[in-house]
Amino acid sequence: MQRDREESADVWCPDFLAGSLAGGADGGRGRDRLAERLAGISARKVPASSFSRLWLLGSLHAKVAAGYFVCWLRSRFADAGEKERLKNEANLSAALQLLGTMGYLRGAVMKIGQMLATLPEVVPDEFARVLASLQFEAPPMHYALIREVFLDEFGREPEELFASFERRAFAAASLGQVHRARLHSGEEVAVKIQYPDIARTIRADLRTLRLLLQPMCMTGDWPNQLAKLADIERMLLMETDYEQEARFGREIRRHFTANDRVVIPRIYDEYSTRRVLTADYLPGLHLEQFLATGPSRELRDHFTRLITVATMRLMYRAHWILADPNPGNYIFMADGRLGLIDFGCTRVITDDEWRLQRAFEDAVINRDEAEMDRVIAKACLYDDPAEMEPERLAAVGQGARWQMEPWLTEGLFDFGDREFYRRGIALFLDVMRKGYTRGKPLYLWTNRFVLGARAMVFRLEGRCEFRKIYDEELAGAREG
Repeated sequence: MQRDREESADVWCPDFLAGSLAGGADGGRGRDRLAERLAGISARKVPASSFSRLWLLGSLHAKVAAGYFVCWLRSRFADAGEKERLKNEANLSAALQLLGTMGYLRGAVMKIGQMLATLPEVVPDEFARVLASLQFEAPPMHYALIREVFLDEFGREPEELFASFERRAFAAASLGQVHRARLHSGEEVAVKIQYPDIARTIRADLRTLRLLLQPMCMTGDWPNQLAKLADIERMLLMETDYEQEARFGREIRRHFTANDRVVIPRIYDEYSTRRVLTADYLPGLHLEQFLATGPSRELRDHFTRLITVATMRLMYRAHWILADPNPGNYIFMADGRLGLIDFGCTRVITDDEWRLQRAFEDAVINRDEAEMDRVIAKACLYDDPAEMEPERLAAVGQGARWQMEPWLTEGLFDFGDREFYRRGIALFLDVMRKGYTRGKPLYLWTNRFVLGARAMVFRLEGRCEFRKIYDEELAGAREG
């Protein structure tokens, strides 16, 4: 108990906040206040009832709105420079409010924060910078709560099971946190431990979301919206099954050799359960840390190529999509290898979905506009393009064609091209704004993957011979 009390006083704060808020006496006090608040979150169980989670989200909305209202009032009497400062201050304050509440609620709510953080130029810089900590620097839960999970799963404390176990988590995200440990056989491992009651929070959030969307039940798209929500709930709950994630990890590891320079950690079954997953520890840097080292053009292109190869390999050989392109799931290793971790959100593409995907690729490569429109109509659940409003077909078609531009480019494709990235985001937002979201549930995950992965290689300013990699991986899949 003494050790627990000592750990609760060891306040947690993400690295970027420690740096940005520590300057000066006011900054130091600000950092301390934030760290104490987040440490308080760590000691509390995740609220699992629909009412308590909805109440907290409603309170968050009111606080953020009040902050921007005060900013608007103060800006009325300020010059341009002062207005800009007040706006940045309001953005930062709102982002910290989001960080605190999402860090407490965890689960599906935190995943929304993670997704927003992966979209540079879509949300203000202050939001992207603060919410990025939710990808692997979320407030960890107190060790006493983690020990309960271990006792439930193994009937033993972590220190009894491992040769050594670090009580302080080195990473924490939406569904669980990760501790370093060492096996009695000497291997250094990463032990992912699920937060208590996290599956209940997912069911509660989806139940609340269905109620909030109930006014849409009078529209023709309502059955499609329900099907998508069911797919989201199924995927999120699958992420809470670490035995399923272990099966994905073992199969994914089978698709790569040492020559590929892509590392998939080995799973240790005897130290894993449905809520605890033990795998090799991969040393290296996450994206922000890697970019802070000022990597060369050659190194940026090298890792962009590895990210593309890894994606294509699983797409064409296994028909799987790693649908959570969270930068926290990619490890930039010092020897030039790329580590991939966290396979809980792996979407398996059905045979029908795969035939449609391949038909669209062939149509794009052959520049067959009529066939492209036919496949787009099918993907949007219409039998024929003529059944779609012309504006819907044009908006969805432009977005789909943007996604396929790398397939049409021979030689290096520059994913760091700002115009290309901004154009894709604008097309995506246009579709969302007009409500043209009817489509197969699969495209929730492909869109999430494409936007997240494109954002990552955009920030990496990476280039690769995308079309060449596609041809090689497609040929490899055909050879079996």
